[in-house]
Amino acid sequence: MYNGLKERNGIRIMKLIYGGNGTGKTKRILEMSRDTKTPIMCESEQRRLRLLEKAKGYGIDIPNPVVFSNALKGSKVLVDDPYRLLAAAFDVTLEGITVNVEPDDVEKL
Repeated sequence: MYNGLKERNGIRIMKLIYGGNGTGKTKRILEMSRDTKTPIMCESEQRRLRLLEKAKGYGIDIPNPVVFSNALKGSKVLVDDPYRLLAAAFDVTLEGITVNVEPDDVEKL
C-alpha cells in the first residue's frame, strides 16, 4: 500500500516508477491513485477508459482519471506514462525526457 508522497525541505517529492512493458508500472500507479485518492492524468479519453478497465480488472477502486485538457490548474494528479501525455499535449515527437528525482524516490518494477 502506498502511504503518500514525501516532502523534502517543504517541497513535495514525486515518486518515479519505471520499468519495461508489462512490469506493473500502471498497476502501481493505480494503487497509488486508490491510496492517495488522487486522479491519474492521461492523454486521451481512450487511455482514461483503459485505465478504468485495468483498475476494474485488478479490483482497484480509483478516482475517475482526467484527460489532460480537462485537468484543473492547481489540481493534484498522478501521471501514467508522461512520454505519451507530453507527446499528445504538445503534438510533438519527444526525443528525450528528464526528471529531477532522488534515488530514494525511484521505484523500479
